[in-house]
Amino acid sequence: MEQKIKKHTLGKHEKLCSKLAIEELFQGGHRSMAAYPIRAVYMPAQTPGFRILVSVSKRHFKRAVLRNRVKRQIREAYRLNKSILEPMKVEGMNIAFLWLSNELFPTKVVTAKIQNLLQRIYEEHC
Repeated sequence: MEQKIKKHTLGKHEKLCSKLAIEELFQGGHRSMAAYPIRAVYMPAQTPGFRILVSVSKRHFKRAVLRNRVKRQIREAYRLNKSILEPMKVEGMNIAFLWLSNELFPTKVVTAKIQNLLQRIYEEHC
């Protein structure tokens, strides 16, 4: 019998794209926590599944190359650790990851911070 192997992917359906959902996330009813240099803003959603948004302000990094590097690090850390949220009892959740620092961090540090945030989100909702 063939066993299904679950791939660590981050598809289009896992990205928060709806302007209405993004406005709702930042306007009211949301929760927030930080693990410097990352802040997570999240709230339960009506749609099933977890959707993420990654934002790095131009105020922190003027060059797009650096902003894109940080966004790549955050997305990769989430992709590898999103299984932390799977056993949650909520149907769906929208999560925004915001970069707070003016400096770059190694990928291991970013991964550890994302793990910390996901674990704290999980503990708060279970």
